[in-house]
Amino acid sequence: MNALRSLVAVALVAATVMAEEKPTLFVAPLDGDISQIQGWQPALGEGLAEMLITELTKLNKFQVLESTALPELIGEIELGQAGYVGKEERVEKGQFAGADFMFRGKVTRFGSAKQEIDLGGFVPGSRGKLGLGQTKSDVRMDWRIVDAATRKIITSGQAVGTHTGLGFDIGVGVKGHGGGIGFANKEFMNSALGKATVKALGAIIQQVAALTLPESGRRKSQQAAAAQADAAVAAAKRVSGKVLAVAGSNTLIVSLGSQHGFKAGDKLRLYETVDTKDDAGNVVFTEEKLVGEITLEAVQEDRSKAKYTGSVPAQKGWIVKAD
Repeated sequence: MNALRSLVAVALVAATVMAEEKPTLFVAPLDGDISQIQGWQPALGEGLAEMLITELTKLNKFQVLESTALPELIGEIELGQAGYVGKEERVEKGQFAGADFMFRGKVTRFGSAKQEIDLGGFVPGSRGKLGLGQTKSDVRMDWRIVDAATRKIITSGQAVGTHTGLGFDIGVGVKGHGGGIGFANKEFMNSALGKATVKALGAIIQQVAALTLPESGRRKSQQAAAAQADAAVAAAKRVSGKVLAVAGSNTLIVSLGSQHGFKAGDKLRLYETVDTKDDAGNVVFTEEKLVGEITLEAVQEDRSKAKYTGSVPAQKGWIVKAD
């Protein structure tokens, strides 16, 4: 009956997941279209992902999961496993929340419309700049939301942001390369490129805010597992048991336990067996007569101790049932 206990555990986990009101979502680092953006660097994609995480969290539509600092989170777990963190304080492996959906984006334009602008600063080690004059900057992003369990694309869209103003020096600023892109970089946020980025992000957030997402594949799977577990437990509880011993006027030992899906506090019915015999003394017919109720107090794998509340003295061999 180990399989039954496993199904019960699955049901409990599924119930917890389904109790969550908001679907979980993680934001993958944005990609860049290298045919449109000279020297695209992954750090820029991480910076834009951080900005999206901030704005998507404000929507209060999803439980947004950490995605850009996973190495640090995993490192914290590994410190505990290596014994550097006390057993009572360490973070255990296997506690990460699962994702219902993934937000995926690709930047197809990120910079100035002027051809003479030097984009060399996108390349590690370069000192190139976008310039300090008046520039028309535009940012274009294609995005989609993907079901993390099925890989099915739920919805997609595109956002464009443009602004004319001061340029931005994309120097060595994000993890050693690619420029400091993000809300915390005031130079970027005050530039035309930064303001165009905020407009594009704002357009994406408006589009996502209007969405009604379907139930995720992960939750459907959890619900199916919960239904299977509930059915297995219900089937196990339909098994009849017997009184193995009468330990006192109101204490019985019965042949039903945790392997049958029962736990302490469960109530069962007690039936007296009434036999009809022929002239030779052979039992030819047995009836079950309800005589009272029992409450399980201590449950073992294949038997339980129960409290009996009926008025008729119980006897060994009587039948116990869940319904």
